[in-house]
Amino acid sequence: MTDMLASPIASFLAGGGEMGALMRAHDWPASGHGDVESWSQALRSALSTCLNAQAVSAIYWGPEFRLFYNDAYRPFVGDRHPWALGRPMREIWPTMWQSLTAAARQVYETGSGVVVENQRLMMEGDDGLTERCWYYSFAPIRGGTNEIEGIFLTALDTTERMLAENRLRLLNETLETRVAKQLAERNVLATLFEITDMMIMAVDLDYAITAINKANADEFERIYGVRPKVGDNMLDLLANRPAEQAQVRAGWARGLSGEEVTFVADFGDPDRARPYYEIKFRTIRDEAGEPIGTYQFVTDVTQRLRDQAQLQEAQDALRQSQKLEAMGSLTGGVAHDFNNLLTPIIGSLDMLVRKGIGSERERRLIDGALQSAERAKTLVQRLLAFARRQPLQATAVDLSCLIEGMSGLMVSTLGPAIEMTLDIAELPPVKADANQLEMALLNLAVNARDAMPEGGSFTIAAARESVRDGDRRGLARGHYVRMSVRDTGLGMDAETCRRAIEPFFSTKGIGKGTGLGLSMVHGLTAQLAGGLTIDSEPGAGTSIDLWLPISATMPDDGDGAIPAPPTGLGRGVALLVDDEELVRISTAHMLSGFGFEVIEAASAKDALRLMRGGTQPDILVTDHLMPGMSGVELALQARALLASLPVLVVSGYAEIEGVASNLPRLTKPFRHAELAASLTALLPGMFA
Repeated sequence: MTDMLASPIASFLAGGGEMGALMRAHDWPASGHGDVESWSQALRSALSTCLNAQAVSAIYWGPEFRLFYNDAYRPFVGDRHPWALGRPMREIWPTMWQSLTAAARQVYETGSGVVVENQRLMMEGDDGLTERCWYYSFAPIRGGTNEIEGIFLTALDTTERMLAENRLRLLNETLETRVAKQLAERNVLATLFEITDMMIMAVDLDYAITAINKANADEFERIYGVRPKVGDNMLDLLANRPAEQAQVRAGWARGLSGEEVTFVADFGDPDRARPYYEIKFRTIRDEAGEPIGTYQFVTDVTQRLRDQAQLQEAQDALRQSQKLEAMGSLTGGVAHDFNNLLTPIIGSLDMLVRKGIGSERERRLIDGALQSAERAKTLVQRLLAFARRQPLQATAVDLSCLIEGMSGLMVSTLGPAIEMTLDIAELPPVKADANQLEMALLNLAVNARDAMPEGGSFTIAAARESVRDGDRRGLARGHYVRMSVRDTGLGMDAETCRRAIEPFFSTKGIGKGTGLGLSMVHGLTAQLAGGLTIDSEPGAGTSIDLWLPISATMPDDGDGAIPAPPTGLGRGVALLVDDEELVRISTAHMLSGFGFEVIEAASAKDALRLMRGGTQPDILVTDHLMPGMSGVELALQARALLASLPVLVVSGYAEIEGVASNLPRLTKPFRHAELAASLTALLPGMFA
């Protein structure tokens, strides 16, 4: 022990009474904590403070909340001392450690200290178990990288203070009896009456003030501009304020009628202050039991009501967000299944179009059916974007075509009372995700519609602009297309504009908006290295500018079709894996047309069994989401059997969680040309 203290590093264990001695004698390496000289500086400093503190102090160290404590903390541990020293809270209190460390976990979550007041605990003392009240302070212990490494707990026994407050409460509750029957205690009660923060006033049957404490007089003066005193008639003080006088008369009349009542109401001159108060009226009676007046206990509850309202608003917003998340999950699942249904439909119609089957009238009907299926495919992509299953895929986008293509949907969204105008100059292509940008435009149209309940005008304008260094809008130097979305609606004040892009902030009320629309638009422009600015005033409408960077490449000018590879040339074996039979049939037909010998498997398990049985495919085409094993997992195991095997992963989601960058992807539903393009990119030598 002497050697330990001789070390400049271990000197932090000096002092500390019995716990200090116990820690110095403890075999820390044997208990898995390592030599004390290896302990972090943050832990050593905290332990030195803890051991030498006179107050109840402890340390919850590390993610397991390992317990270190001083002499004052020992009664908390009871018969678990000294075994508890350095052990995780989970082991010390297996059934209640989560409740004991709830505040500590909150410190980790928020990064700031937490205070717990009036915690009641049963403590073991000379007289057995007694209930004590405690004040706890939990503070973060930060290491050299400013990360939280532990929690420093300080506790204060507030039992005596709580008892004093309870005694004061009892005195307040029995003030009527003490005023009438215990005049001998007048001086004591007068002192308590005067120093309490609770506002107290008594009046006789004619509203003449018979008693008033400083807190009540100060508040009366603050909200009405006149200071009352004993002897004043309360109604006369408010003679020049008839509305406030009538409200005060009505409130006090309930107490003067003998009614013992508690209620919350707002009082005061609207031009000065009008807080909310919790008011308790109690009747004053003479020795014969006849009422001679009434008195009130008043507490300002403005902040409490505001906090309750904010809590309710946050809870409602959370429920709304959860509903949105559930809707997104449901939508994503439906869209995935719909993609599986569309794949054989589009594949079959595409085959009929390519082969020119049928009469001219029948071919027109087939073309119409294929166009409808493609529109359904676009709708599913939008559903996936809403469900946030669509990743950001920034490409060159023709903004003029995109806006014009969305105009019909936006007109129907805005309704007949709102006129939509497009003012779009000749524009260069922008770097954007077309699907996400469509969703952004639709969100802005919905916001504009809600801001114009009586109708108005909605304008979308777009023009090229350049930004230089030092731009006050926070935009980087470069060339942009500024797309302005303007309405003639209610507008927003400066504070609302400032908070408009905050997630869950909404002025529409619970159930009428999620508060995610503008935040999603802002997030989109930020991901694209662009920006979003808002210009609005109450009554003057709103203008929202999306700054989209100009693309260095040109957008695709066609439908994305790439000529299919030549057919019937014996290109090898394609192992096709999909749990949907109709999808397999459609895809197998396309692959056969490309010259592949197609071997089908209904699951990843079946595919691996075929490969282990001797099948050596030249390419693996697999669905991603399948029962048992995903397409990604299948690809990894298949390449373990055949290292150079080309793999194409197909999925109803555009985003496939866990797909490595070297695994090409194809999104359902797809046409013959789209599959051909993927195969050409994957097997350039085979299709050369």
